[in-house]
Amino acid sequence: MGVIRSLLITISIINKILWTEGLYLRGYNIRDNQPITDDDIRSFALTLKTHKIKYAYLFAGPFNVDGTLPEYPFSARAQKSVALLKKLYPELKILPWIGGVQNKQLYLGDSLWVANALFDTKRLIDSLQVPGVHVDFEYILKGEPALDSTTLAEKPGDVNSYGRNVNEFHRKLRKILPDSFISSVVVSTSPKTKHWKRKTTNQEIKTLINYVDQLSFLFYDTSITDQDVFNESCNYLLRDIQTLNSIRDIQYLIGIGTFVNDKELQKYRNMEIENISNSLQTVSRGLASIETSENYLNGIAIACYWTTSDFDWRAFDKYWVKPKTSSVP
Repeated sequence: MGVIRSLLITISIINKILWTEGLYLRGYNIRDNQPITDDDIRSFALTLKTHKIKYAYLFAGPFNVDGTLPEYPFSARAQKSVALLKKLYPELKILPWIGGVQNKQLYLGDSLWVANALFDTKRLIDSLQVPGVHVDFEYILKGEPALDSTTLAEKPGDVNSYGRNVNEFHRKLRKILPDSFISSVVVSTSPKTKHWKRKTTNQEIKTLINYVDQLSFLFYDTSITDQDVFNESCNYLLRDIQTLNSIRDIQYLIGIGTFVNDKELQKYRNMEIENISNSLQTVSRGLASIETSENYLNGIAIACYWTTSDFDWRAFDKYWVKPKTSSVP
């Protein structure tokens, strides 16, 4: 029960949320082609329930190049998996996780692509009978040889128009899903964090929060190797979140990570700094250093790629202490 493969766990002060790969909707594991059984779903549900996970984000992408979603999340297996999870853990809120990389699967500047993506997103929510969706769009910056191959050719102006296009997609998504729960994600706003993904500007985020119910900030893959800089960057991000919360009170989360640390990405990931225990302690110290009665941070998102062990769960339980009160609905 302690191990779940390739998942991104979001732990909230009250609501705990888990992002997991598409095998539970696809019906098999893409690494070994082993089928997913009802017993696997039962084990998954037990892990979620044991750790009081309140939201499960099941990967339902990436988008196809024409903006449609793949067929597997609409399958009978996907519907059965979701129905069984609901039966085993009625309190669980299940959200399909959709997204991709700009100029590889995403073409947010193309009106036909956007129309197809919006249509299929609503169709997916209806098909799985779930309360909403999680949107994870990425723009991989040029200049990193290990990552350049993940994108197709850039068009002139793509990087500058990307933030506006992301916000416009969320605005249209909110329009067709006025009562649905919409979650999204951006990288850290801290200036000393250096990610391989394009940073969303503060002004873009101030627009984005009008269309979402939850927003996660990824505070890993920062390229930071010094603890003092990590502390400073965490505090900077917390203050940005505090400011955003004063503008619109939605759920704000900080994302941390544990990884199979691929060699080509190690310059972004110093695991002596970015491990779960140190990251959680850094966030906790940052919260304590900012004197306020507000509960402006609603959770912690933990990215766990390929392996999540009992040790990872214990580290969370040890180093993240729930505040006495929270304004999360």
